[in-house]
Amino acid sequence: MKKTYTTTAPAKINLFLRVCGKYDNGYHRLYMLMQSLSLGDEISVEFDDGRGFDIEIESGVPIPREKDLGYKAAKAFYDAWEDKLKTEAKPVQEFPYTFIREVKKVPSQAGLGGGSSDAASVLKILQEHFGNPLTDDELLNISSRLGADVPFFLTGGTCICEGIGEKITKLPDLKGVNVLLVKPEAGVPTGECYALSDEMYEPFDEEEYKKSIGEAFLDEGLAPAERIKKASRFLINDLQAPAERIAPVITGIIGSVKRTGPCFAAMTGSGSCVFGIYEDEKTRDEAEALLKADPQASGCQIIPACFS
Repeated sequence: MKKTYTTTAPAKINLFLRVCGKYDNGYHRLYMLMQSLSLGDEISVEFDDGRGFDIEIESGVPIPREKDLGYKAAKAFYDAWEDKLKTEAKPVQEFPYTFIREVKKVPSQAGLGGGSSDAASVLKILQEHFGNPLTDDELLNISSRLGADVPFFLTGGTCICEGIGEKITKLPDLKGVNVLLVKPEAGVPTGECYALSDEMYEPFDEEEYKKSIGEAFLDEGLAPAERIKKASRFLINDLQAPAERIAPVITGIIGSVKRTGPCFAAMTGSGSCVFGIYEDEKTRDEAEALLKADPQASGCQIIPACFS
């Protein structure tokens, strides 16, 4: 018997990303606010009980399947479930042939979390199809080993993410806020960006910073865009400066976006995508027209979206 599930794996932006040092194992300790977007990859997973077990993937990206995060997520899920059955002295069932199709719409090397979201979507589909064989903690453990952004995508919406990304706190949602994404042709390798951020690291008062963030984003008396404006001076991405060194075009694009009159503009994640947040759809669309005519943004992907 065959059964197919389809879903949209949403992109994200980081409204802020603070690097708070490093753990002994070399992982960076982070404090960040992630927000899911209406833009996303299309994911489908087909299960076929009539075929021998294998995991196949079609992503349109010329990389070995073992390097694709969607494939890694499925393999990690099946491995964890098999280990759990063995630990509980239960018979290990024969898993079905699993075919994953990813239709990529989220730009890569952009800081938008496309691959991480694909992985989380695959994990959620597997959980649903098999009746939740793994606990929430077990799924979180798998996701955190796949990448720092993957745990967020299991939840989505508006979240504070801490540690290596595995500590998730839901915030009052910012759904519906209008955003414009501007992705230059140049990408930023994540590892290189973090390595450079280590050289530029400056400690800050984490407790005071968290207090200021809470005062802005927990204030449900303000409209979502107003909360962002209230917090704007605290919305710092510690990876933006190193990313601008790697891809100087980012600096010019941030300037171009700021000239369109957004509530706030910055780079997301480790880049290279820049975003602008706007009061309403009309001002966002006017900004899109301005950027399409701006020589600085020539060759960029300019994508209107909203917070989801």
